[in-house]
Amino acid sequence: MQRTFVSVKPLLLRQVAQCIRPQSRSLLPPSQLISRRWFVDTPTLAAGPRGRKPGTKIKIVTIDDKIAESFTLNEKIETRYVQEKTPDNKLSEPKPLAQLLRDIDRSEQYVLQLSKSGDGDHAIVQVVQRKDLIQRINSKESAARQSQLAQKEKKPKQIELNWAISGNDLQLKMKQLEEFLRKGKKVELLLAARKYQRKATQQEAEELLRTVQEKIQELGATEVVPMQGSFPRQTTITAKIP
Repeated sequence: MQRTFVSVKPLLLRQVAQCIRPQSRSLLPPSQLISRRWFVDTPTLAAGPRGRKPGTKIKIVTIDDKIAESFTLNEKIETRYVQEKTPDNKLSEPKPLAQLLRDIDRSEQYVLQLSKSGDGDHAIVQVVQRKDLIQRINSKESAARQSQLAQKEKKPKQIELNWAISGNDLQLKMKQLEEFLRKGKKVELLLAARKYQRKATQQEAEELLRTVQEKIQELGATEVVPMQGSFPRQTTITAKIP
């Protein structure tokens, strides 16, 4: 018996194997095969979202961003020649802005534009420290927060009461009313019916109004605005201790 040796090239073997072997298919659903892209601004966020939706772009505002947005500085000054305001409130002779920028320490100092663009041929500028600009920004933000807090404090506190409120819930609401009034707050009591709950009777509504008004008088408060509305519609009582 004669044996026949057949020489097959490796490339041909791979082609034959691919024809014989069935194509493998991924067991993952198509929704998981779609590549995801994360848009981040810092390397620490590149690992993926932490409680955020995919594709959410995170914007981080640094103190340098705030400085650039709040002031007209350095190369943002439009005039080529400037007049520098000296510490004794005098103005120097016009000088090239580029020369002034070369003379300062760019890591700690800025050239700040004082006059608005178009007020003259030469912008009036002043060399300022970085820490002074940061202090200005902090003071402005602090004043804005205080203003928001003051506006929030001016808004009356609201307490909602159901016309068919239970005795225990009414006690809690009256305790809350007392706390607000003793803190000097103006309080709005909103009496109204709630959906899908028992409807109060006329007698229950009158008893609730009497209880609320007696509590207001007991605490030494007065109704600063005439009562608005009537049962069974929404009724508003506004009270404050003088």
